[in-house]
Amino acid sequence: MAAQPAAVSRGPQHALTLRYAFLVGLLELAIAVPMPVLVLHMTGRGLDLAVIGLAFTLRAVFVVLLELPTGGLADAIGRRPVALASQLFTLASFGALLFVSGPFLALVYALLQGIGSALHSGALDAWYVDELKRLEPEVELEPHLATVNVYQSAGMLIGTALGGVLPKLTAGLDLPWPLSGFGVALFAGVVLRGLVWLFTYLLMQEPVKPQGGELVGLKAVPAILMDAGRLTKRIPRVRWLLVAAGASGLAMVSIETFWQPIAALTFGDQPDDSLPFAVLGTLSGVAVLVGSLAVMRWGKLFPGGSVALAGVSTAVRGAAMLLFAALASAWGLGVGLAVTYFALATTNVPHYALLHDTIPSSRRSSMLSVHSLVFFAGIALASGPLGWLATQMGPRPALAIAALLTIGSSLAYVIVARLKPVRFELTEHDTLVSTVVKGQEVAAVAAITAPLGGPEGAFEAAAREQLIE
Repeated sequence: MAAQPAAVSRGPQHALTLRYAFLVGLLELAIAVPMPVLVLHMTGRGLDLAVIGLAFTLRAVFVVLLELPTGGLADAIGRRPVALASQLFTLASFGALLFVSGPFLALVYALLQGIGSALHSGALDAWYVDELKRLEPEVELEPHLATVNVYQSAGMLIGTALGGVLPKLTAGLDLPWPLSGFGVALFAGVVLRGLVWLFTYLLMQEPVKPQGGELVGLKAVPAILMDAGRLTKRIPRVRWLLVAAGASGLAMVSIETFWQPIAALTFGDQPDDSLPFAVLGTLSGVAVLVGSLAVMRWGKLFPGGSVALAGVSTAVRGAAMLLFAALASAWGLGVGLAVTYFALATTNVPHYALLHDTIPSSRRSSMLSVHSLVFFAGIALASGPLGWLATQMGPRPALAIAALLTIGSSLAYVIVARLKPVRFELTEHDTLVSTVVKGQEVAAVAAITAPLGGPEGAFEAAAREQLIE
């Protein structure tokens, strides 16, 4: 008899997953509302694709510069305050974008968005995964992550449909600037961001950190970051998952920057023409939802497991991007975009399940920040050159190049599949670090973590095991 996919069992883990899923679903709704017309909003305010690419590049650079310190901060002082701060910065960034009328405010948006993204990455996810593991140490993550992904997908679906149709519905109204045109979708996103902050404050409850206070926790950040660097250096599976993350950042920024200008070549780029963008945005949301449901129901049955599913999905995603760049018909654009976002959903859950199963709890925020750093590095490396190329030659060739690079990046999962997986159990080490910091002997943290770099260190021994074929 064929094995049945794992389901999320009822109990405290289920309640936690539903609570977290609601929160990230609302967050995805806030993100998605401006997305179907975001680039059109910016071009309508006088920015060309080169300037937009520069803004996205600077946003990614700010994330890269701040990613590791903020990840260490979340591990040191707690995930909740960092997550709340991230929401405030992100809300302010979309406020700047609402009023954008030239390069200056676009750069302000990039700075605020970069700070918010750096603070956000890892904080919510690490809190959720650690809470799950606290309730059930041997919990199987993939069914829970797939459930969360379904809620995220539903938020994206509703948000893209709403954001795409709002300019069309309000085109006949005499809305004041900056709400006129595509600005109404940005305004709705700002309001929703405020609600996200409120619900984050209410729903995200975190036990008192063992470090014993923010001052001591801040002093622990350098040692935490050193541990994250050692993990990245010494665990081959982490390194290749990071390669895939960088390529995913390139793919994401490419499709989200260029699909609207490419579609505008077919449908037009005025607020009265926003209905096709609502349809395409809704289609992308439906595709993500269907992909998420498919992973939740059948992901565990995929031949070769999570690593094979992630690799095949990445190759399919690149092929769909190439299809979208090559076709000009409405049907071609719809199929290309739908398959791209379907493959995005079927890549994310297995990728993050692989990552979470490889890294220890005490450094989960730090390692997720390393992951996010590489993801945004991919965005930074892609945005500027591809934006310039799109200005010179049009958006289609730029997207085609990104598609070919995405297809090539699927080889990273082939390498991951060849590396022997290792389960890290560092409870004793984590307790030692927590005890030392609670006693405010922060200088001793480095001495306790130093054996990780020695020949008998737990991580080095595990890394040597991974290299054995």
